[in-house]
Amino acid sequence: MSTVPAGSVACLANALLNLRSSTDHNADHGAKNSVLNFTNSKETNRFDGSEAWCASINDKNQFIVAGSLVVSDFVAISTQGRGEFDQWVTSYKIRYSFDNVTWVDYNNGQVFNGNTDRSTVVTHVFPQPIRARSISIHPVTWNSHISLRWELYTKPAVSNFVQIGHTCIGDRTLNSGNGVREAIRNVQFGRSFGKVPMVSLTTTHIDEATDNNQLRYRIEAINITATGFDVKFTTWVNNLIYDISIDYIAVEN
Repeated sequence: MSTVPAGSVACLANALLNLRSSTDHNADHGAKNSVLNFTNSKETNRFDGSEAWCASINDKNQFIVAGSLVVSDFVAISTQGRGEFDQWVTSYKIRYSFDNVTWVDYNNGQVFNGNTDRSTVVTHVFPQPIRARSISIHPVTWNSHISLRWELYTKPAVSNFVQIGHTCIGDRTLNSGNGVREAIRNVQFGRSFGKVPMVSLTTTHIDEATDNNQLRYRIEAINITATGFDVKFTTWVNNLIYDISIDYIAVEN
């Protein structure tokens, strides 16, 4: 039995995907009850649903699908039987879609081993993540009735939050002396990142006097935080810098 990859995100438990099924036994046995480890209240004066999705028909045309408009990298799938009765899916196939229009049989219709009891969680880790918007389970065999709880796991979302900007030395700090000389200029982002970003620098303008035709300078992004960073301008020997301008791009990764 496989284990869920460390750091992966449970999609159904975190309401990241929409659920739909081919058929439901009734409104109390629907896809909303299919989340892994779901249990009802056990209160005798009311019934808040079965402890699984239960199809209304037992045949190979049944399915349950979880989908989104957002493309995800699915890394694993877990299944479980119905909590209050001996009903579970013993084998199943997976289909997926990148565009929610065209559907593909996973690994040419591979049949996955499912469950052998009502409570044990069985997990399959995909050798390569499935890049898709939607994934569906299609039961092939079952014990007593098509009923299951399940979970899909993805890699953590990668932000595409990007900020760009410009700065320069702005004075003649490096236009005198010799040896190693440095100037530090602070940059504050217009918006704070959720975590420390990657920062890349590009030189856009240099005003300098070379040292025997040798141009000597270095620019570095240092002290990077979620709110800003420092640019260190360095020159050495007898090179004189009137000004250096840079553009930066900061990407949350």
